[in-house]
Amino acid sequence: MFWFKRKPKVNIENLGVIPDPRLPEEKEQDYKVEEIVAAYAPIVWEEKPESQWRKYPRFFQDGSSSCILQAIAKALGIENQLEEGKFIPLSARDGYCRRMNYPNPGTYPNDAMHIGYKYGLTVEQSMPSQGLNEAKMNNFSDRTPFDEFTAKLVRGGNHFLLPINIENIASIIEPTGKPVALCVRFGDNEWFGKKVPQILGTDTPYAHGICATNATLSQDKKTIIIEDSAYLNADQEAVRVLTEDWFKTGRVYWASYYEFLKNNGLEVKPKYQFNVILKYGLTNSVDVKHLQECLAYLKLFPNRDAYTGNFYGLTLAGVKAFQALNNLLITGICEEKTRAKLNEQFA
Repeated sequence: MFWFKRKPKVNIENLGVIPDPRLPEEKEQDYKVEEIVAAYAPIVWEEKPESQWRKYPRFFQDGSSSCILQAIAKALGIENQLEEGKFIPLSARDGYCRRMNYPNPGTYPNDAMHIGYKYGLTVEQSMPSQGLNEAKMNNFSDRTPFDEFTAKLVRGGNHFLLPINIENIASIIEPTGKPVALCVRFGDNEWFGKKVPQILGTDTPYAHGICATNATLSQDKKTIIIEDSAYLNADQEAVRVLTEDWFKTGRVYWASYYEFLKNNGLEVKPKYQFNVILKYGLTNSVDVKHLQECLAYLKLFPNRDAYTGNFYGLTLAGVKAFQALNNLLITGICEEKTRAKLNEQFA
């Protein structure tokens, strides 16, 4: 849908992915997939000709720093197509104007995912975002109540951080067709205008957000196909081939996707005696597994076939909701009073 061939001056600020200064425990919205996934389904790597790649309308960020919001707009558009069979171009500008560091250039990637989860993005036709410079991308004076309403219709589900492993990322993409947002680092002459980006050195001053859409073999290498918000040349940059080398060398350093979680209730009430402090960051904990099951029974945590015992954002939110319902101090930590209330209901 969008074809442009302007050649703006390349500037690191214009690439748009910036480090998030918050600590993990401060980012409650940043859920880790290890909290809900005990094991990844293996995929069979096969070569898929380009004619079979899933492709979507071209995006063009021009000279703005909106790349990660462009990737989120692409991802939410794909999610809508999977749900309703129609890709609707969404406005990256709508989300870019909501970033935590507004009006400074760039976006924290986790913040971008949370914007798509909390607000959604209105349609591109209503708030155009393609081919705009930074100043125009920072203008949201044309946002209307109708835009607010339509944006919520395409909100993403819960968003999860993925381990940077091409196998795990491919297991999300294939065979469901779900998109995964990625962040990548690169150096001069490695990325711009190249359909197959090349790793040429160790200097990586640029950070960029993209959307992964396919997994395939290419010349016997495991490969992720990505859609980019073209910066210099849409013909070469709209769809790119990212080989496994980019993952093995740490050039891909962030990955996240949306998933709608359900809680249909548990038929059998769990029983467990809680005796130790449980808090954010605990992993592989039997006590946390039982905590998650109890929260799921109360519909404060998604019901799963298996509970991981990893205490991250979802469990933290569930504990806080439990504390609020029981007039306890809302800390997200299962301290003595919270454990006593849990034991009152489940021991």
